Amino acid sequence: MRLACLGSGSRGNSVLVEAGDTRLLIDAGFSGAELERRLERVGVAPEWIAAVVVTHEHRDHTGGIGVAARRWGWPLHLTRSTAEACAMLLRGEESLVIHARDARFAIGGLIVRLVPTCHDASDPVAVHLTCARTGLRAGVATDIGRATASVRAAFRDCHFLVLEANHDEVRLRQARYPWSVKQRIGGSRGHLSNRLAAELAADLHHAELGGVLLAHLSQECNLAREAKAEVERALKRVRFRGQLAVARQDEPSEWFDVAELAGRATNGGDQLSIWSSGRTAG
Repeated sequence: MRLACLGSGSRGNSVLVEAGDTRLLIDAGFSGAELERRLERVGVAPEWIAAVVVTHEHRDHTGGIGVAARRWGWPLHLTRSTAEACAMLLRGEESLVIHARDARFAIGGLIVRLVPTCHDASDPVAVHLTCARTGLRAGVATDIGRATASVRAAFRDCHFLVLEANHDEVRLRQARYPWSVKQRIGGSRGHLSNRLAAELAADLHHAELGGVLLAHLSQECNLAREAKAEVERALKRVRFRGQLAVARQDEPSEWFDVAELAGRATNGGDQLSIWSSGRTAG
């Protein structure tokens, strides 16, 4: 299993997950042309994408779902409420696969679990992924106002995490937004601050956690170095030995090889050789 973030922030979000010959996107918040460009940057043709899992209806996560589904035939996996909230983006020609908000289902070599979250959307979810061949696990959780018990329970076993670190609390208070917007962003149905992301990352830490990718940083109320430093301090206290990185808005990230990172975190034990033997399939 490996992951790459095609971009993350208020102007678009999408995470690419690959296990063997199965490739899927978590959200598609860029135009069709931009999705194609970013996929090409990481060496993937749009025709190779098996599906898109849509976490919620906000345009920075759904901007390209309609055109991409029509152009490349990507099935869209989402809850009924999210599908209804995305109606303006769809023409009825798309392949929609409707799930319950706590569903568990397979897409090729990946087992997908939807995890209800707390955000100001119709039916928001985080996504837990398991490689069917290797058992490697990853979690993607952005736009999660607060870390609910369901998110904590679902993500406690992940070998790689994509976690929101949206804003610095002081910068948010000083921002030029109206007070109502500040309340929304900083509230329990808004976005995680650097401090809350750090607390969640430390709480989810275990010996085999190989990587944490911070995502959905606010251009107005955050800096990558500050977000990384705050989370790094919290992870250092729990003796995290994996890789900590920050997703960018304008360009895709590197590929993160989950088996390799989990193996480094466990100091190259037997588990690494088990996972690595199946790396071409996940």
